[in-house]
Amino acid sequence: MDEVIVVNLFLWFRVFLVGGIFIMFPRISRKGLFFGVYVGEEFAESDGARAVIRTFDRSCGIVMASALVVGLIGTAAGSAVAGNLTGTAVLLLGCTALFFRTYSKVKGMPLPDVAPQAEKATATLRVGNPKGETFAKISLVICLVVALATVIYAVLNFPNMTDRMPTLWSLIGGAEGTTEISYLTVLYVPSWNLVMSPLYALIGLMISTAKRSLREGPGSRSAEAQDAFRGMNANILSGGALLILALLTTFSVQVVHIALGKASSLGPEMFWPMGAIILGGLVSLFVMIRRFGQGGSRLEKGPSEGALTGGLADNTHWVGGVGYFNRDDPSLMVENRFGIGYTMNWGNRTSVVFTLLSLGLILSLIVLGFFL
Repeated sequence: MDEVIVVNLFLWFRVFLVGGIFIMFPRISRKGLFFGVYVGEEFAESDGARAVIRTFDRSCGIVMASALVVGLIGTAAGSAVAGNLTGTAVLLLGCTALFFRTYSKVKGMPLPDVAPQAEKATATLRVGNPKGETFAKISLVICLVVALATVIYAVLNFPNMTDRMPTLWSLIGGAEGTTEISYLTVLYVPSWNLVMSPLYALIGLMISTAKRSLREGPGSRSAEAQDAFRGMNANILSGGALLILALLTTFSVQVVHIALGKASSLGPEMFWPMGAIILGGLVSLFVMIRRFGQGGSRLEKGPSEGALTGGLADNTHWVGGVGYFNRDDPSLMVENRFGIGYTMNWGNRTSVVFTLLSLGLILSLIVLGFFL
């Protein structure tokens, strides 16, 4: 198939996937949450709320159409890749701007008093053996052991390597070139393995014990819904860690073989874990939207479900509807208000330190890549 056609097909797929997700988010939110604002359960189902959603839908449609037009203009100008990237940027920036514009609109509406609900902290940090915790711990150990093994494998084989090898960028499809073999060139990919796969498993472990944001009311199914949602998120992150481990371990071993002169390029083995990551991500997203919804909203169907309580109902500790800042909350992670999943409590020093260390390691590896 022609490269231009493939690039444009990916653009169409990306536009409808990302745009569709943004359009879907308000429809799978937990009852009472509306574009990152806790508005109360009755307001979220009012005519005013439905009017806001209709406006948001139309705006998303305009952004999606604009992204496609920009991509097609790039193709017509002879640069399909540039058009694809520009169209993607229009899509992401446009949808993000729409969210914050809608958030500001909702925030400025006359909202009911939700302070009493914010003061009711029925959620607990830990109850028994949380779902997904065991799998996350096992995944973390496997990732650490295997990733460390790839580093040791590269070090042990270093004395037998040739003088030069293809650059990392040429191996992944960039400009042709070679580089002198050093510990940096040989350990670069194993270092990514040692950072990324355990990091994903560790985040899965953190999610497995994240605070539950429950609803009040006798006979409520909120606790069960939260446990199922939280466990599913932890399992997805832990499984993703193992897939990333498989991809980067395969990559690391092939780099060593190339440095030893046993191969001249990456083999087809790389495509299997890459395909598994893409397919697993799409399936996980579908399951989360179709079966669980935001915070298990689709599982909270009983008539006895009451209002949200605790931090998720407290508007004073949320910034922009997406950032949570509460020094008095010991939680490291809390449920997202908009979207699916969890976010860090930026008021917790441990969360901040963990994030800064993780970003520091990743940025350091990115910078080192420019010297290869």
